[in-house]
Order: sequence, then C-alpha cells, then structure tokens
Amino acid sequence: MRRDLTLTLLAAVALALAFPPFRLGFLAYWGVIPFLLLLENKGPAPAFRWGYLAGLLFSLLALYWISWTTLPGAIATIVIHPLYYSLFAVLLVPMRRLWPTGYLIAVPFLWTAIEYLKSLGDLGFPWLTLGYTQTYYLQLIQYASFTSVYGVSFWVVSLNVLLLAMWQFRENKRRVLELAAVLLLFFVIPYFYGLAVMQRSEEPKEQIRVGMVQGNVDPYQKWEPDFVEKNFQIFERLTRQTAPDKPEVVIWPETATPTWLLHKQEHLLRVRQLAAELDAPILTGVPDYIFLDKEDYRTYNSAALIYGDERPIPTYAKRHLVPFGERVPYEDDIPFFKDWLAKLEMGEGNWSPGSEIKLFSVESPAIDGSNGVPQSKRLAAIICFESIFPEEVVAFVRQDADLLVVITNDAWFGRPNVPWWLSGGIYQHAQIAIFRAIENRISIARCANTGISMTIDPYGRTRQRAAIFEEAVVSDVLPLRHEMTFFSRHGHVFSHAVSFVALALVGAAGVESRWHKRVERKKKHSTTTKQKNRA
Repeated sequence: MRRDLTLTLLAAVALALAFPPFRLGFLAYWGVIPFLLLLENKGPAPAFRWGYLAGLLFSLLALYWISWTTLPGAIATIVIHPLYYSLFAVLLVPMRRLWPTGYLIAVPFLWTAIEYLKSLGDLGFPWLTLGYTQTYYLQLIQYASFTSVYGVSFWVVSLNVLLLAMWQFRENKRRVLELAAVLLLFFVIPYFYGLAVMQRSEEPKEQIRVGMVQGNVDPYQKWEPDFVEKNFQIFERLTRQTAPDKPEVVIWPETATPTWLLHKQEHLLRVRQLAAELDAPILTGVPDYIFLDKEDYRTYNSAALIYGDERPIPTYAKRHLVPFGERVPYEDDIPFFKDWLAKLEMGEGNWSPGSEIKLFSVESPAIDGSNGVPQSKRLAAIICFESIFPEEVVAFVRQDADLLVVITNDAWFGRPNVPWWLSGGIYQHAQIAIFRAIENRISIARCANTGISMTIDPYGRTRQRAAIFEEAVVSDVLPLRHEMTFFSRHGHVFSHAVSFVALALVGAAGVESRWHKRVERKKKHSTTTKQKNRA
C-alpha cells in the first residue's frame, strides 16, 4: 500500500509540475513511469481505482485554478477528468498479462488515443494534453506541423517507455545500449529537424502591423452598469497609445465592451470614431444577439471588426463554447438537465454556439503596384476556449486565414493579489497557443483582458509579451502565413492512425485474453473429468 501511494503521488506531482506555469517540461519524460509501475500486477478493479486516484491528484494539482471561477464546476471537472486515466489503466491490464514486456509498445498508442478522445464532442476538454508540457523546448516540437500536439504527446510517452524498458533490462547490457541508442535518436532527430526549420531566414513577403490592448479590467466589476463609461475610457486611452506604431488593425480582448455594442448606437459611435482617429479598424470581442421572432432570440459570444466609417460590421460567433461555463451541453436534447444544473449553481452560461466560420478582411494601406488595389489580409478570430482545439483552429486556416487572432478573458483563472503560480490556468492557456502557431506555420496575435497578451511567430517563438494583471499595449509587425503544413491540409491523420492501432491492440488483447480463458477452462474441465474417472 505504501509503495502504491508513493508511486501515485510521484506520478501526479511530476506530471503537474511539467505543465506551465513551471518550466519543468522535462519531468514529463519520466512522470508516466511511476504510473505504469503502479499498475503492475493489478486486476481491472484495482487498476481502475488506482488509475482514478492518480488522475484525481494530477487533476487537483493542475486544474485547481478552475475554482477561481466556479467551485462546483471545478469539483465536477476534477472528479470527471480522472476517469480517462482509469480507462487507460483498465485497458492496459490484459495487455500486461498477455505481453509482460511487449505491452510497453502499446503504451504510447493507448495514451495518445485517450488524449485525442478527450478532445471530442461537446464535453471535449483536452487541456492537459501531455504535449503541452514541451512548449518551452521549441526546437524539439517543430514536427507538430505534421502530427499536431498529439504527436508530441506520443513522443513524450515513448521516452517514458524507453527509460522504463532500460531499467527492466538493466541486467542485459546489450539491450540497454540498444534502447539507449533509440532514446538518443528520439532527441537528436526532432532537435536537428527543429534547428533546420527554425533557421529559415527568408524575409516574409507580407506582414501586418498589429496593436493589442490589454485593459486589465476586473471581470466582476466589468458588467456593473456604472462601470461601462470607465471601461470605455480605459480602452480608448490605451488604444491611442498604439497610434505611433501605425497599426493596420487594433485588437481588443474577448467581450471587451460590457454592453450590447452593435445595438447601442451611442457606444458604437465611440468605437467608430476611435477607429477613424487611428485610421485602423478595431477587432473586438462583443456580446451579441439576434431575434428569430418576437419572443425567440439567441445570444452570442462574438468578435466584430469595426471601421471608422459606416460600412457594415462583420461578426463571428464563437462556435465551441465552454461546457457548463458558457452553455450546458446537450441542453436541447435533455431539457431538464439545465434546470437541474441551475439548482446546483454550476455557473453555466446561456450563449448559443455560432454555426459559421468567418474571416475578417483588413485592407492594408500598402498598394499592390500591379493593379493599384489595396491588399486585403484575412484574419481569423479565435475566441478563448476554441484555441485549445487544433481542429477548430485549422478550419480557419483552410479558409485561407493569413493571421490568427486569439481573443480571451483569462481574468477568471487567477487573482492579482496571489502568487503567480496560483494563476496556472492563465499561463497554461497562453502556452497552448504556441502549438497552434507551429501546427499551421502561422503568426498569432493573442489579446487577453488581464494577460497574457503576446505575439507568436510561425515557429512558436514569443516575440512580444505583456505582464499579467497590468494595463498594457502590445505592438508588433507579424509575418503573414505563406504555406500550408501537412496538418493544415490533412488534419489529424497521425491521431487517427494512432487511435486505430490502439483499438487494434485493445481488440487483440481482448480476443487473446478470452482465448486463454477458454483454454484454461478446458484444461480445468479435462483435469476434473480425469479425476472423476479415476475415482
């Protein structure tokens, strides 16, 4: 029991510390090993229990920040998330029994397939995908342009497997040397590939000048009616500070305007006048609504591009909403579900999901010499939670987005008067964006209400970065996307292939396990029959 508790705690702590805000991603290289040792010689029921306990401690240490927003929601997430680790543990049991050593080959496939499973559906929550532990080691993760973040998870778990195999075969020097050579290749190949890719020095053909405003507005004070005027004053003052850099577009964060801006002419006029003053449109998060008839309406968490003239205002409505935070999943299919959750005060919102992918066109002041027509640059507005899903982001790239703009309000996930490491969700969310840049070789302008506002180049390098919980203005000149990566074109080919192999291995283990049980029953029956005959 003491050994099992020690291994459980070791795995949970190592994996939790491997994620931002700590720069300890190397702990993930061995953090899965205690979990695998924990599952040794355990049947399905004990494996489920210990897998759940390890997942529970890991979730508690890495997702505690959800409690800053909603304690019931945090409890629900931390209680449900460990079930994936229980699933992994239970599926591994027959593999260990049938293939005492060879089962290690299946571990990276099974782990990665379950991580991919976590991203699917309305309840998808792939936040703690193991690949995200590597965002501070950019030269090792450039191949994510082929595999997405799940390829890096596969790589991390493979390192754990190789190290564990070396320990298991420690008496066999030749085998240890062979495994050590493979382990070395697992570092050398990604490193030199990343080094070669990141040293590309060609000058970008097209660029865009962006200015971002980090208002640092208290999210609880923000929606008070008396605060609307002060909110506008903050954003107007900071936006004017971008003027010397002559931005082609100014970006405000998610729901920067705590008013139905597009339906309040006096507020909309202020933003139009500001855009005219800067001679640049303002891309801002706005709450929005439409009436379907006199009584039925929909509300949206949207982004809007507002110019300084009277042209129509294009909008994009957030499509992937935070489950239980912005919308109750399946509420249309299970009507009583939302009423039941309301009694529990889970903090669920009432936004409606958008249905279309839309890009914003920003006219560049640069003139195309061949035809004298202003160039148009296509911006994708990714709103908060959407940025953690590779498939959500790549959908915009396939529509020919030149730049990704991530707008978010991560103020809910921390507090300005607590130690920085207690605001872990803010740092985790910011680092996740690095993978979206690498996967699609596209620049990202990330604008957050209280931070972290930052610009990222197509190789995941952070160019400009604002401090957390401070008013800030971030200006940069970003290269526009000029290529389509393998992942941009083909999507989750790697994840699907790994999941197929995992399913095949699970199926093979299940079939072989049943066959062994049948053989054992026949032997037992035969032995019993012989004993009876002798009697």
